[in-house]
Amino acid sequence: MGTGDNGGTRQRKLRVDRLEIVSGALGPVPSTTLHIRPLTVFVGPQGSGKSLVAQVLYALEELPFLVHVAGLERGMARRTDEGVFRWILDHLRSPVRAFGVFANPKVTLRWTRGRDAEWPEDAPPSFKFSMYGATRQVNLTAPERRFVASLRRSTKSRRSRRQLHHAIYFPTERLTISGRRFSLESEPLTYGLFDHWLEQHAQGAVDGWGEAGPPDEDARAIEALADEALAGRGRKSGGRWIWEFGRGRARKAFDLDMSSSGQRANFSLPFVAKTLFSLRGTGDIAETLTLLVEEPELCLHPAAQIATVRMFGLLVNRGFRVVVTTHSLTLLYALNNLLQAGLVEGEREGLPEPRYRLRASDVAVYAFHPNKKPQELIDREQAFIDERELGRVGDELSGELSRIGAHLPPISGAR
Repeated sequence: MGTGDNGGTRQRKLRVDRLEIVSGALGPVPSTTLHIRPLTVFVGPQGSGKSLVAQVLYALEELPFLVHVAGLERGMARRTDEGVFRWILDHLRSPVRAFGVFANPKVTLRWTRGRDAEWPEDAPPSFKFSMYGATRQVNLTAPERRFVASLRRSTKSRRSRRQLHHAIYFPTERLTISGRRFSLESEPLTYGLFDHWLEQHAQGAVDGWGEAGPPDEDARAIEALADEALAGRGRKSGGRWIWEFGRGRARKAFDLDMSSSGQRANFSLPFVAKTLFSLRGTGDIAETLTLLVEEPELCLHPAAQIATVRMFGLLVNRGFRVVVTTHSLTLLYALNNLLQAGLVEGEREGLPEPRYRLRASDVAVYAFHPNKKPQELIDREQAFIDERELGRVGDELSGELSRIGAHLPPISGAR
């Protein structure tokens, strides 16, 4: 069961995936092994490889659907199985820059799924591939080529009309994507598929709810968190996105573009999250679907960041998986509180609700630094994250302030 929660947590076994950079380096990330738990957080400075690793994880998690997407592109039928997989990797970040340029000078990666992962039965136990920076080529071994070939054949069958989703990627560019439409030929794959989620899957579930709102108690809890944190909610009305606040007769709305940057950037996360329960019930998504979220703190007040972390805790306790890249110390503080609260049994006044609390076994936190192996920051026995990784900047500023103070002239007129 989830941490101290008797209110509907799904029975589940702990699933820990493993992503290995076997040789070479992926951009600034050298050979290493990352254990991907139900909630995995990547922290670190810009250019340290957090997003690169998250994008590779997304490509591997969502590979069955991404092969289907690739098959819709003109001329794809003439490509080899390796060529299709390379097209997917290349389009994650930019359709005009090969993903292989991040191989330094050659990188081999292997992804091993944990227990109860919901992949096709003919999938190999692990998925291994190599990328060569000089030639920008992608190499698959025989088991992986056979699997991609099997996925390509399945997309031609009738059942391909309803592809099971295993992952959703929330890029930092979500601030502007919701108001625009993209062509996959000119924009990264993650942009177009994110927009597709908003327009098709999530919106379709919301359309079926009616005035009563989400039928699931957990979905209503997510909506309440979002209302408190964002002071409203985004939704589609008459073919356009609007920002809505208030309830009943006091409800008001205006164009989403008129809302604040934090509201525009982050309405999509709770909007999608609260639909997952309905979509799982209809079999459109995997039971353990993964949300990969870049910088959930984007343009958010610290209080809203805390609400976002609690939403992640609820999703994890209900069997979903979350991977986060962040620069936010507030997010780590909030996550630490949920881990510590997870050691407490039952309801307690002033503590996070049991539905949000987390077990240390469910969480991994890695610190990334250029050209260094990511370091895990969590002490599982104490259920505590070493926050010094992000707090170091604050310590440096405090030290600098002390040095400045030592050189300031006396205040005029001071006694």
